[in-house]
Amino acid sequence: MKFTELVRRGQLNLVKAGIQDADNDAWLLMETVCQISKVDYFTKMNDEVPKEMEEEYFNAIAKRTTRYPLQYILGEWEFMGLRFKVNENVLIPRQDTEVLVENVIRTIVECSTERGVKLDILDMCTGSGCIAISIAKNCPDVFVTGVDISPEAIEIAKENAQLNGVTNVKFVQSDLFQKLGDPVNKVYRQYDIIVSNPPYIRTAEIEKLMPEVRNHEPRLALDGSDDGLEYYRRISMQSIMHLKQDGCILFEIGHDQAKSVLEMMVRNGYRDLKAIKDLAGKDRVVIAHKW
Repeated sequence: MKFTELVRRGQLNLVKAGIQDADNDAWLLMETVCQISKVDYFTKMNDEVPKEMEEEYFNAIAKRTTRYPLQYILGEWEFMGLRFKVNENVLIPRQDTEVLVENVIRTIVECSTERGVKLDILDMCTGSGCIAISIAKNCPDVFVTGVDISPEAIEIAKENAQLNGVTNVKFVQSDLFQKLGDPVNKVYRQYDIIVSNPPYIRTAEIEKLMPEVRNHEPRLALDGSDDGLEYYRRISMQSIMHLKQDGCILFEIGHDQAKSVLEMMVRNGYRDLKAIKDLAGKDRVVIAHKW
């Protein structure tokens, strides 16, 4: 079979299965399986595809028709211009989250200018490490700590740090702030900035999500309890003791959660709060300061 026929059949199989962006998915799977770029494809489109490669490609197409996420089949995905390994132990990085990272980087620049010191950043619920690593890569003068309850996620995050050549980051397996100091004796590890994209989907809403998400992405990283706010409550209550004076916290939020999250942060002692919208005009990030 020639490359041109390979891609055409892959696209048709995905279309029949009702896969959105079937053409794009078929191309990306071909590029990965056949290790060929689109530029190379146009010079080799009439070449015969090796049998083993053909079989591997159609196996990948068949897996995608079951609504298994494209990103997990590929084994990696792009975020902030960087490549990240992904599997079922971590959420797939999403473009919406880049709004959070961009605002963290902007805040780091402002704080560094004002304070003239190397900043300590904490990424809570780090998952694949895409937030922590993107911050560390773009701000080499800071040190970032990524925390997640999942040991499997921590291992992926460590691999991603190595993949992206980032050394100013470390990862800690912990249930939120549990291992960041000694809360029993009121000893708290403190940071200049805390950032978090916690689980925030309402439990009842998870079954309404696309099958790629509800059946394959880790429930632990999605489920924010009945109202979707459980982790905001826990983090906003505990984080105040882990922030330095004049420090700030930034959350990614669901589009309808800004008011609730900002109110609970006020109750926990935060001031100078605001919500930031994404490119679609929806509330996506909240930021608050400790004075």
